Amino acid sequence: MLSAKIETLGVDPQNGSVVVLLRTENDKLLPIVIGPLEAHHIVVALQGEKPPRPLTPDLLLSVMEMLQAKLKRVEIIDLRDGTFYARLILEHRGIELEVDARPSDAMALALRAGAPILVAEEVVEKAGVEEASLKPHGAAEA
Repeated sequence: MLSAKIETLGVDPQNGSVVVLLRTENDKLLPIVIGPLEAHHIVVALQGEKPPRPLTPDLLLSVMEMLQAKLKRVEIIDLRDGTFYARLILEHRGIELEVDARPSDAMALALRAGAPILVAEEVVEKAGVEEASLKPHGAAEA
């Protein structure tokens, strides 16, 4: 597993989809298409905003805290037929529990909980790209 951080969010100019870019520890970028609502949840966390009412990831984190469960890490574990798969690794009373999750929801929760995001090396091999390949054609080097 490789550690990863959210680099940025953007919009794919070809189809208007929201894309989150993860930068892995081996400096590859992993683009993951997410929904606009999930993008909003991630942006709110990245900007450190506190909405007046809890968003879904805030609610889940509150419930976990009340139950004395801790998010240890998020793992993006597979890519099948163009769909990414993730899981939450929770700790409750010394026992690790795995919960299936969409990567977008898992990342929004990880940001709020301060938990690491990990990506399976096979996923990075399948879908990771070099930064240079994301530059628009004709873009000058800075």
